[in-house]
Amino acid sequence: MRIPRSYQLHTEEASVHMFWRCHNKEFYLAAPRNKSLYMQTIKDSLKQKEIHNNVFVHAFCVMSNHYHQTVSYKEHSAFLSNYMRYAHGLFGMRYNKNHQRSGKVAESRPKTSLIEDRNHEMRVHFYIEANPIRARICKLENLKSYKFNSYRFYAFGIKDENTEVLTTPDWYLELGKNPTERQRRYRALFRDYLNETENNSAESDLYKKSFIGSLSWSHLQVARISNLLKQKRQNTS
Repeated sequence: MRIPRSYQLHTEEASVHMFWRCHNKEFYLAAPRNKSLYMQTIKDSLKQKEIHNNVFVHAFCVMSNHYHQTVSYKEHSAFLSNYMRYAHGLFGMRYNKNHQRSGKVAESRPKTSLIEDRNHEMRVHFYIEANPIRARICKLENLKSYKFNSYRFYAFGIKDENTEVLTTPDWYLELGKNPTERQRRYRALFRDYLNETENNSAESDLYKKSFIGSLSWSHLQVARISNLLKQKRQNTS
């Protein structure tokens, strides 16, 4: 059953793993210019009055037919909805204009998996940035050169037009006293994550569920939504 996002997400503030795929699994994002187009769309969307200072991108990876990012929001989940609605509408319009086409670009609305805490935020962060490695597009030693991935910023401090969308998460700042320490610690943690998940074929499925966290916390979220849906049925009966 499709869960209404207004029920799934916490109202005030939270972090999510946002994921979307191109329509019919087409490779609309394969060309670097199209990846750049989407990143520019993200940048423009974050500047909008109804989004600015309420939505923050912490990690991203643009693949050939899908996109990942971790996003946090404050004040209200409506700001996240505004951000996704604006970004997808703007990208679709720009992409169609550039390619003289019409119709859908995204397969469906973005998936927004609610994340429990900082530890799980870190795991999702690593999972997102490891996408090109899992897809065998590049190896760890080459990931630094993958321009459409936030790994190059966190692991080596590389800044460019794409990393301008990033807001550094608190857990990253706690990795060291200065950028050099944080980058070194980050590279070690990322390598540990890759070694740990190398033979785990189910790893990707964990980060596409409605809730990313401990089993007990996830059960609490399911119960919370069940109660909300029950109240809705009672109010409309």
